[in-house]
Amino acid sequence: MGTRRLSLLDATFLQIERRDTPMHVAALQVFRLPDDASADFCRSVVQKLRGPETLGRPWNLRLAQVPLSRMAPATEAAPTIDMAYHVRHTCLPAPGGERELGELISHLHSTTLDRSRPLWTCHVIEGLENGRFAIYTKVHRALVDGIKGMHLLTRGLATAPGTDNWTVPWAAVEGSGRRKEARHDATGRAGSRSVPLAQWPRIAARSMRPLLRRQDRSGDERVRLPFEAPRSILNGPVTGARRVATQRFPLARIKTLARRAECSVNDIFLALCGAALRRHLLDNGKLPECSLIAGVPVSLRAESGDDEAGNAVGFLWSVLGTELSDPGQRLAAIRRSMQASKTHLQSLPSAARSAYTMATMAPAIGVLLSGQGARLRPSMNVVISNVPGPGHALYLDGARMEAIYPVSIPIQGLGLNITCVSYDGQLTVGFTGSRDSLPHLQRIAVYAGEALAELERAFGQP
Repeated sequence: MGTRRLSLLDATFLQIERRDTPMHVAALQVFRLPDDASADFCRSVVQKLRGPETLGRPWNLRLAQVPLSRMAPATEAAPTIDMAYHVRHTCLPAPGGERELGELISHLHSTTLDRSRPLWTCHVIEGLENGRFAIYTKVHRALVDGIKGMHLLTRGLATAPGTDNWTVPWAAVEGSGRRKEARHDATGRAGSRSVPLAQWPRIAARSMRPLLRRQDRSGDERVRLPFEAPRSILNGPVTGARRVATQRFPLARIKTLARRAECSVNDIFLALCGAALRRHLLDNGKLPECSLIAGVPVSLRAESGDDEAGNAVGFLWSVLGTELSDPGQRLAAIRRSMQASKTHLQSLPSAARSAYTMATMAPAIGVLLSGQGARLRPSMNVVISNVPGPGHALYLDGARMEAIYPVSIPIQGLGLNITCVSYDGQLTVGFTGSRDSLPHLQRIAVYAGEALAELERAFGQP
């Protein structure tokens, strides 16, 4: 039975995990029962999810007992897997509304995964009002990033309603194996797997030059660095208890607004988050004088060349314009900041991007490993992610998936994570926070919803 060492980034997610900082990510999928659903529909779903005898990666992976496993952990395929442990059947208390669902998910997301078993669990939740049920699946962050996790959980669902037309996401696929992808250079052409050693000094100088320019002499926006973020109430100590809130936006409204404002959909999403956080901090009389800084994950999976890689992600840093009261000015500040970071990253050869993002992330990772994140100046104030999802409706045995909400990770010094997923004409957003430091998390979700109408008015939309 072979073992495989984790990458430095994947291993970090294991090493920083404590009872107060569970390091798993999750998805909450909400389905509408088919009109002809039997009384034991959810029970049959549970039985099918428990059915596979052979699991694919990463669902079959557990931590291996190898030399230096604490410093350099490794995974191996588990010889036996108790599917009744990993797939559980739960029923909401009446009335089965959004409040009861949110409380259950907050509780489930607060408990750490058992490291002696494969690092995931799934809960099929029935009793949701209006003829719905939900599936909550959590996986350790050392095994997947957002894009990989989204693919794993949706690949087996059907694109049309029907009976028994879906497959279990963790079932091993016959003939599956590592898929090698072509490397691409900065222009998008297939290229070599690495940059010649002689070119690295020039690449390093080019990548670091914008970061060393501390003044905006040319009128261009400065590329932001970690640890430029102001101190805020979002960046204190966290406890193990979690609170989860959700929000949905019509994607058509977001895209129309992005065209009017001549920016990206992600810029609009960041502006909605910035507006919500500004209002939350004003409510508490704790708004910093300078802008909050968001860490914005960027996928490097094309550069990884490994379809089974646990994490292939770096960070860009962007202002959120929280010091600005005008929504149009706030969006403009975000657009300039994100454009500066993206232009700089895209100017590098693809083989250098992973190394560059790891170099800028290294100080933040060091703080996380030290456990002092709540005591030092924050590397960022909040993590805000945008994960692409399926653009069309998906079905499970005739049950239409209405929404898929991401549920992510607060850590010491970063008490809030906001992640959105695009799915079937909507953006579904998960707000995950430390329960004790963000007791009114649902208000931030509500404020983000109200910020969309405010931004539309700023750009002349009815």
